[in-house]
Amino acid sequence: MEGESVKAVYLDKVKSFSERELPISKCGGHQVAVQIKAAGICGSDVHYWESGRIGQFIVKKPLILGHECSGIISAVGSEVAKFSVGDRVVLEPGIPCMKCEHCLKGRYNLCQNIVFFATPPDDGILVENVVYDENFVFKIPEEITDFGLATMAEPLSVGVFATKRIAPCLGERAIIFGAGIIGITCLLAAKAAGCKRVVVADIRDDRLEWAKKMGADQVINTKTEVIPENTFDFGYEATGADICCNFAVKCIKPGGRIAMIGMGAQFQKVALVDYVCKEISIIPSFRYSNTYPTALELLLDNKERLMQLITHRIPFSLAGVDKAFHIAAEDHSAVKVVVEFN
Repeated sequence: MEGESVKAVYLDKVKSFSERELPISKCGGHQVAVQIKAAGICGSDVHYWESGRIGQFIVKKPLILGHECSGIISAVGSEVAKFSVGDRVVLEPGIPCMKCEHCLKGRYNLCQNIVFFATPPDDGILVENVVYDENFVFKIPEEITDFGLATMAEPLSVGVFATKRIAPCLGERAIIFGAGIIGITCLLAAKAAGCKRVVVADIRDDRLEWAKKMGADQVINTKTEVIPENTFDFGYEATGADICCNFAVKCIKPGGRIAMIGMGAQFQKVALVDYVCKEISIIPSFRYSNTYPTALELLLDNKERLMQLITHRIPFSLAGVDKAFHIAAEDHSAVKVVVEFN
């Protein structure tokens, strides 16, 4: 395989892609080569495409986007024992250093030296083949035959991790702000954790309809409906909008908690004094660690539901990637856009 080349699509500047040929490297002892079969377009990918940055992460040179992916192992390193050529897999998109205090405590999502797909300066997976550390590769359950569906293990990991951080108790009531993909993965994770009632709030009726299909007990359009105060044991903030943080502090019971997932503006207007007076715990949730096995189980349990969320499938090419990003950013009918490789 060494010496061969593959096609990759780079973001050269805001809303401008180009195609390049890249060499394929030989696998190291504990690495596998993966032929990418599907890549999901995430909101963070769209942010980089639209503005060239997310907070402190700035695109300063051409970058390959994409971090939600699935594929087939095409080669294995000499020390790899748990994978074989032909295995169908998903890739956890971050490789931490495994040496710092955070990694040694198992909180490798906080590693400051992590190499994470499509986070500047690290390239992503809109490329035909990647070589990757076997420790962050996971087999797709046999019952999941669609590579596009398998890519949803990544957003499910976000919901699983936030749910582990918030630690629901059996029978608790939860509210989720945001009915996008992450809000829906939080919904599925909260239900799996034993929540008695999960309500989803958003400003778009079409997204709320999807939340209903995914199992929400109630949906609330915050533009036209009032959220009952002091009702929920905990919440998830999956929008990044400060107004949702201010809704949350009113509707969560005193002594409750909220998982902060959404990445909004760097500075926001939030009524922190109200959080203090009600002793609501703010629990930040950044990416994930040690979640992929659970996420794949949740994916298997909800495969029929989650398959409905894939609204667009676009073939991989320079023109196809450009089309996929325009759809993800501009088409309100789009929920999950997947780029499919040959």
